[in-house]
Amino acid sequence: MDQDNVIIVPGGMNTDLIGLGVERILAPGELTLGGSFRVSPGGKARNMAEMAAAFLGKNRVSMIGRTSRDPFGFWEIPLRALEQAGVNTQYVRVQDFEESGCKFPGMALIPVDKNGRNQIYVLPGVNADFSPEDVDAAENLFSHSDKNKILILALEIPKKTAAYCIAKAARHKIRVILDPGGISEPLDEFLSKDIFLLTPNEHEMKILTGIELKDFGSAAKASRILLKKGVQNVLITLGPRGAYFFNEIISLQLPCPKLRNSGIHDETGCGDQVNAVIAASIAEGKSLVDGISLAVLAGTLQFYKAGIQPVTKDELLKHIKK
Repeated sequence: MDQDNVIIVPGGMNTDLIGLGVERILAPGELTLGGSFRVSPGGKARNMAEMAAAFLGKNRVSMIGRTSRDPFGFWEIPLRALEQAGVNTQYVRVQDFEESGCKFPGMALIPVDKNGRNQIYVLPGVNADFSPEDVDAAENLFSHSDKNKILILALEIPKKTAAYCIAKAARHKIRVILDPGGISEPLDEFLSKDIFLLTPNEHEMKILTGIELKDFGSAAKASRILLKKGVQNVLITLGPRGAYFFNEIISLQLPCPKLRNSGIHDETGCGDQVNAVIAASIAEGKSLVDGISLAVLAGTLQFYKAGIQPVTKDELLKHIKK
């Protein structure tokens, strides 16, 4: 099975507690009534693993992670969702609750307002113990390598472990897609030629470069800073305005396609969907630019779904034919 995997996803295994359709995102000290409650599998890395599997099919994606058997059963929700999606989970370490030090699995508290805007409070739990040793336990995934293999990395794990994943992938000539979601300070220790694609949003781009993105020109200026550090490609996600893509040769603006309004607006997981489809497209041998174009469509489709509902390859092909 390991040699069939073309995407490796080390990272957090979270359960999302979602307040969907709340009146608005509150200021400190405020209270509001309304909306509906949903419990869903989550974690940026876990989301991307499931979404990539929805595109590629069974046993093509592997998750590496850690969770604990908490007394409320939260640990099962993300793990079972991965298994049902066809993701290989044999390298997810499941600890007894007591063995973990009575740490809960990763949790996320997510209010989503009626316009689709959200806030995400991630409580790492046992994800904070995810270690280089956990990554080494999945050595077979790295050693069975082909030219299209991709490692997708989010930063909901310790920095030491994230850096170890990048270095290990580089040794095995596996390309790395790094999503810097959730950063609060620059990532100079990660920004090198070992990053094939960096995918920040506008807010994260300002943290990484100190430049506020006002237009395509300022985005290009900020991206040059990252490219000079060695990053091979930069994709800046812009929500409803699409994305900007830059490398040493190409500069592109990719608008979101106009789709039928489903009545549901939820930006949760849109960036994860973009990364997953880029990785899956490259794993199938498509060019990076073609993969990004398809990914912007996938991210837009995800926006019109409640919660994490991965976009399938059939859905994408259906919209392309239209």
